[in-house]
Amino acid sequence: MNLVTIQPRLHQLSEYVKMAQSEDFHLELIEPAYPENLDRLEEHFSTLLEGLPDGLAKVLHGPYIDIAVHTADREIREASRRRVAESLKWAKSLGVESLILHSNHLPMINEAGYDRQWLRGTLDFFDSIDLGSVTVLIENMWDSSPDLTVELVERFDSEQLRLCFDSAHWNVYGRSSLDEWFQQAGKYTPYVQYGDNFGDHDADLALGSGNLDWSELDRCLRTYAPGADVMVGVGIDDGRRLTESLAFLRGHRIHPFPRLSAPGPDGE
Repeated sequence: MNLVTIQPRLHQLSEYVKMAQSEDFHLELIEPAYPENLDRLEEHFSTLLEGLPDGLAKVLHGPYIDIAVHTADREIREASRRRVAESLKWAKSLGVESLILHSNHLPMINEAGYDRQWLRGTLDFFDSIDLGSVTVLIENMWDSSPDLTVELVERFDSEQLRLCFDSAHWNVYGRSSLDEWFQQAGKYTPYVQYGDNFGDHDADLALGSGNLDWSELDRCLRTYAPGADVMVGVGIDDGRRLTESLAFLRGHRIHPFPRLSAPGPDGE
């Protein structure tokens, strides 16, 4: 059965826990995604665990801003790897199933060898760490296509390294169509982050409020990644955008919410 996750913030944790429990949702924890939190994760997670029922959190979002585990610059590489290793330690400690990391590949760099350095450096990093029982999900950010991340997953050759598709990032930066993207990457994509915008920036709109082609995304997921779990992403929110987004997904029967059953022979 597909999971639906939502992203709580600490100041609204009790409301998100109540919603998750009443809706049979789970949580994606996002604290390490922001640089200002990385030196006080112990404080954040201590507070969070006081109000978090066992088993409710399934996914942890790791650091991504200014992170470059692949770079040839030794000092930046080592600092980045320490930050990611710390988030992996917390993923193990919290007992979540998956840790999300951004690809952080910069397609605007056209210097010879950059793509190969990204691939070599990223593979070297994952070869050097013990993932335990955690699956790492590489999320598209500025990626115009899934070419390099698919190559990364295939070369690493383990089910513990898979892909996360962020629809908001694709809508801004993607150059491959949804069908082309999922034909190539769908079998490696167990997790999708839903977001909406107008293709100009990552706006955290209520789902259905931007120009994302939701019917096409729904078709591609049901065709190429039917087992994918989904995070309903609306950024920092007082609950209204999240409620509107869930109503949109249900009303339009977007994956993983069920389609209408086909009518019977008597039209019933």
